[in-house]
Amino acid sequence: MIAFLEGDIALKTPTLLILQVGGVGYEVHISLNTYGKLPDSGTCKVLTHMSIREDAHLLFGFADALEKSMFQHLISVQGIGPQSARTILSYASPSDLEDSIRRGAVHEIQRIKGIGPKTAQRLVLDLRDRIRPETALHGPPSPLGPSTNADNETSSHTKMQEEALLALVALGFSRPAMEKSLRNILSDPQSPHDTESLIRAVLHSL
Repeated sequence: MIAFLEGDIALKTPTLLILQVGGVGYEVHISLNTYGKLPDSGTCKVLTHMSIREDAHLLFGFADALEKSMFQHLISVQGIGPQSARTILSYASPSDLEDSIRRGAVHEIQRIKGIGPKTAQRLVLDLRDRIRPETALHGPPSPLGPSTNADNETSSHTKMQEEALLALVALGFSRPAMEKSLRNILSDPQSPHDTESLIRAVLHSL
């Protein structure tokens, strides 16, 4: 199996990284959490997990060992596949998710889109004893959930909206619903000014 990849960034989007390693371009699926930690260009290293299905072999990438470990814990829970695990890690940081699981905060976990009460309860029951306090990042935990010349500004705003829409659709959400959510959020004068924050705002609003 491939434990990690290190190479030049050929493409970076909020859900997909194409890494050129030794003349080969690897397509690596990433969470919003990893997207925010990677540089926009140049060389980078990502830890990887390969998901093998009948119709495809998919690589998932992580900026650090904590996120990879949490991803592997999540996919061990019945009802949570690799794509669902990536969505969960796009909604909450690994350390915040760890804290919610250790506290048994089912109500916080089921706020995540696609995670119902039964799956949230199963996630806590299955992982509570397997996640050790010393694996968490230092510092006080935050509540589970996302943080929150005129022509150039308009062009940048449109590009940000398009990137956010493509990322949300790639995460499995309905395009018409995401278009509506993005319009609602961007109509606020205090709306986010970067793609990552905009996606998190949409996820938080669902």
